[in-house]
Amino acid sequence: MKASLQEELKKVSILICSKNRRHMLEALIRQLRQLQSDFLLEIVVVEETSAQDPIAGVKYISHPLSDRGIGYARNLALKHACGDILVFVDDDCIVSKGWLEKLIKPLLVDDDVLGVQGGVTVPTQSNSIGWAETLLGFPGGGLKRILETGGKWQETQDVSTLNCAYRRSIIAKIGGFDERLAAGGEDNLLAKMVCRHGRCVFVPEAIVAHEPRGCLRKIWSWFVNRGRSDVELVCTRKHHHTNVVNLMRASLSVKIICSGIALFFASYLLPLFLLLPGALIPYFLFQIMRYFKVWRQSPCSLFVLLIIPIVKVTMDIAADCGRLQRLTFG
Repeated sequence: MKASLQEELKKVSILICSKNRRHMLEALIRQLRQLQSDFLLEIVVVEETSAQDPIAGVKYISHPLSDRGIGYARNLALKHACGDILVFVDDDCIVSKGWLEKLIKPLLVDDDVLGVQGGVTVPTQSNSIGWAETLLGFPGGGLKRILETGGKWQETQDVSTLNCAYRRSIIAKIGGFDERLAAGGEDNLLAKMVCRHGRCVFVPEAIVAHEPRGCLRKIWSWFVNRGRSDVELVCTRKHHHTNVVNLMRASLSVKIICSGIALFFASYLLPLFLLLPGALIPYFLFQIMRYFKVWRQSPCSLFVLLIIPIVKVTMDIAADCGRLQRLTFG
């Protein structure tokens, strides 16, 4: 470790934004209080609540229930943080042994590294749908991202605030999170802007276990919001790779429409009851083969692999519904 860098980055702020998950928040804080570190640590908690309930031993800030979005809460946390390194972690995470040291290490050994994303998995007691989420790479790349690195650091432009660290100086330079992105995606945009000034890296061993949605209904709501945030991100015009054309390429609905047109013309040659299974079966087989290698390296059961296509199609259709909602109703 470079002595000059350690002297410069001597204080670390751990920032947590929370809403309606007090029991998980308190469990995480108990873990963080037990961290052993050579740095000066502070825990900053911003809670959206109608009943202020300060937590001893942390810097606690509350704000009323509103629809201002997580970007507003994170900027509020930034205003009260004093650290030279700013660490973000979600309130429903469980940190692993040595998590903090592993997460901030790239910032200490390389002046060019401005941000770090840590690995994300799910608790071992998660159900099959929860494991399917993480094998599909959600959130934060999930177990899929960890396994594909082979344990090596990788340069990235995809950084999620559910488990990441930034230099305070670069956040100040950019001006924080874009609060217009009320549905989410503000952390993704921030990462893209940071990477215009330097490098971000993914550190797979800096792991947190993130509570999964665990059912299709919650996954649907989650991805509707993600779809809305996709459109809002395009509207900011801050990142040229995020545009309408790329959204259409990623849209399952567009692919279904194109397939439907092909099926319509093909129906003149074959009966429709033969064409529909002929379209669905290849899709399901493709998804299983696509994630087979990652599944084989994971501790997941065969059932998890088999339900991946169902979870994936739920995510894709929900995201398209969210995009349509945002375009139609604002």
